[in-house]
Amino acid sequence: MTRFLGVDLAWGEGTGSRAANESGLVCIDETGAVIEAGWAVGIDAVVAWLVDTASPGSVIAVDAPLLVQNQTGMRLCEREVGQRYGRWQVSAYPSNLGLPALGGVALFRALEAAGFQYFDGLSTPAADAVLFFEAYPHTTLVGAEEFGYPDARPRYKRLDPGLPVAERRRRRAEVCDDLVSRLQALTSATPPLDLDTHPVTALLIAEPSPLKESAHKHREDLIDAAICAWTASAWSRWGLERFQVLGASDAPDDRGRVPTLLAMARPEQRSKPDIPFSAYNGSAPQRAFAPLRGPISLQTTTDHDLDEGHMKKKEYAQDDAPAESNTIEFVPGGAANADASPAASTRAPSPAPTTVELLRSATWHLEHARVVGHPDDVEFEAARSALAEAVFDLEHVQYGETTRG
Repeated sequence: MTRFLGVDLAWGEGTGSRAANESGLVCIDETGAVIEAGWAVGIDAVVAWLVDTASPGSVIAVDAPLLVQNQTGMRLCEREVGQRYGRWQVSAYPSNLGLPALGGVALFRALEAAGFQYFDGLSTPAADAVLFFEAYPHTTLVGAEEFGYPDARPRYKRLDPGLPVAERRRRRAEVCDDLVSRLQALTSATPPLDLDTHPVTALLIAEPSPLKESAHKHREDLIDAAICAWTASAWSRWGLERFQVLGASDAPDDRGRVPTLLAMARPEQRSKPDIPFSAYNGSAPQRAFAPLRGPISLQTTTDHDLDEGHMKKKEYAQDDAPAESNTIEFVPGGAANADASPAASTRAPSPAPTTVELLRSATWHLEHARVVGHPDDVEFEAARSALAEAVFDLEHVQYGETTRG
């Protein structure tokens, strides 16, 4: 029976003096039964769990940037998240090789070394290949009608700065419990998910969401992993009938792999398809990978140092922008045009970033600044949530859409 695995990956890999954050892990089968569930600390532990749990034909959905080529700015798939899901208050953090925490890139390399195959949604893998692809729980929550979020994503992660301080954690816990009840209702969905079939995920139903920050994060990681596992199962069942491939027109790497994100989508969340449905056999095109040979085994990998880089602010004049506007200097190559259309050349210059992208980058850095503070710092959470709200408001200006339910 095919297994579907979900990974909510901690972006940071840890240091000599500080352990990495927890990563949530869930594995389900075709019946929706939870086979394995729990947490792991560090990339090596996540890879070991995946190798032990996966079997030929398994599908893995990972909530983390996996294939990152751009030195600065953000990937096309991340830009398209905001363009197509911004009205539902969903946006993506920018990822690039200049950021300090890219655990997904390390996981990508380790899984390939273990014999797993990266899947960008643009190819036909062998039936017995173990696939892994990039997913995003928020696009599943608002893109899958089964969850019942037609207007906006649920605020189950962050505190709401619009509420009095004393009410923020209680309200977040209520929203999180409501999300768990919707996950519980997937027992009758296609494909199904039954949290009650494993003692770890059953506790999500039996116990209320905690108010303390660290305990809530522990619970949230498992929830996101369960959503990712269900997303993997849904892709196997529905393919492009209910998914879209974000970033499909981005530049491939030297092996032809494209940095994409497979996202569940309602009809109104789709743009004009980049790939004609006629090119697909079932849920994927006609190019096949070589099948895996022999049993799955974890192989030793060497450390890869990421290219160092940083975003440089400079005066940058555009035809449609005032000369004094401040933007970020991009290294040529990487993303396609700002409207997501393919560029004329194979590797087009990346477009100048928008204010939304700059705020997303600031949000990301604020998020990772938490490591030097107290994990239950209410003021930090309020600042982080306020900045996220600014991103949604600016997306309304940029994309001409309402970003609030």
